Amino acid sequence: MEDITMSKSVRTVKGLVRTDELGRTLMHEHLQVGFPGWETDTLAPGPDRRDIIQIAVDRIEGLKSAGYSTLVDPCPSDLGRDVELMAEIADRTGFNIVCATGLYHQFLGAAGHWLMRMQFDPDCDRHLADIFIAEIEQGVRGTGIKPGVIKVATAHPPFTDYEKMVFKAAAIASQATGTPIMTHTDGILGDEQLVVLGDGGVRPDQVIVGHSCCSGDHSYHDQLVATGAFLGFDRFGLSVTFPDEERTANLVRLIKAGHTRQLIVSHDSVGCFLGGIAPPELIAELNRTSHPLHFHEVVRPQILEMGVSEADVEMILRDNPRRFFESC
Repeated sequence: MEDITMSKSVRTVKGLVRTDELGRTLMHEHLQVGFPGWETDTLAPGPDRRDIIQIAVDRIEGLKSAGYSTLVDPCPSDLGRDVELMAEIADRTGFNIVCATGLYHQFLGAAGHWLMRMQFDPDCDRHLADIFIAEIEQGVRGTGIKPGVIKVATAHPPFTDYEKMVFKAAAIASQATGTPIMTHTDGILGDEQLVVLGDGGVRPDQVIVGHSCCSGDHSYHDQLVATGAFLGFDRFGLSVTFPDEERTANLVRLIKAGHTRQLIVSHDSVGCFLGGIAPPELIAELNRTSHPLHFHEVVRPQILEMGVSEADVEMILRDNPRRFFESC
């Protein structure tokens, strides 16, 4: 039997899976999210763990029926990440789930601890990198569950010193472990992210610049693809962040310009928010379009009618995730 090597495999919550066995892959979905402080809302109703698992299982069974076999949940450690929950869901469904190590941006993540530490520790990035490396190589908090991707984030400008520290730590960890990087953006600063990561030795083709689809600036997209980075068109159905019609048109433009090999699609959907972040009726309206089958059921037929080929779609769903995980 051929050995699975890290150059031909990805760490999932159930262990190594060959990259050529990932199949159709959604690169940015969330089983649950809890913004820092969610646990302080002691009056917030559910959902409880059983509800969260059932919602995730139902969504994944729908994906399986549509021919998908893998998703990446790039929830960083400060947004309610629960790797044991992911593993239980993977067990129940037989689905590949890839989890992340990393931290969110300064304004909606858990920056307080690290901002305090930065005042006293000139090598804070090294300490944080050691945490990322330990999770990747040994598993998260004694679970043995190992992340397959590093997640880091910026918000609107400026790119803060805290965020740069986290990106430097991510670069150190990526180089040490051979793990690629996914980023969050607000549709801006992707070019600056690549510079900071590049200074740490990370090649652009080892990075997905997340939520690039939240910009309508063609020159911004063209600048990013010129570097060789992957662009995340990973918020389909989330029209509250950017009009889906324009997002679709921009995807098609890049495909017809010959950049299919650098495009990733997903939804950034959230199965459950912890802590009652919004009224239930608002969450229900959000889930009407922001769900893991929206690209397959709505966007895919649209872009095929706009002249995109089936081969292009399969490259985006199958080949590009595989090549991303093989990049390091």
